[in-house]
Amino acid sequence: MSTMTKNRRRQRRYQVAKETMARVEFECRGRCFRSEVTNLSASGLSFSLDPAEDLTGLEEGESFPEAVVRVGDCAMRGELLLMHMTQDGGSRYVCGALFYPATDTDLVKLKSVIAGMEVAGTD
Repeated sequence: MSTMTKNRRRQRRYQVAKETMARVEFECRGRCFRSEVTNLSASGLSFSLDPAEDLTGLEEGESFPEAVVRVGDCAMRGELLLMHMTQDGGSRYVCGALFYPATDTDLVKLKSVIAGMEVAGTD
């Protein structure tokens, strides 16, 4: 079940349930990154990275034009713009990014996923 959390953005951000199997995939300087999505909104998402990975070259403001966000069986292609990388209290980096769907089809998929999370959040 998803839960809604408030944030400073105009869109509501929804916590993604672990059993949903949501992840983001993108490439940076020839390296592929795959990470679990922790929350999602109509304009962006959050995920975490392990500093044990080589994070060299990942910088705030960097754009990844061929990113894929997968939520369950639904894959949405688009551009990812890294807004922040903040080290949490432990050993991971929490990352926030804007997501720009590549096509109208990807936008429709994203809106459908968000609508499903809205319904789940009202239970």
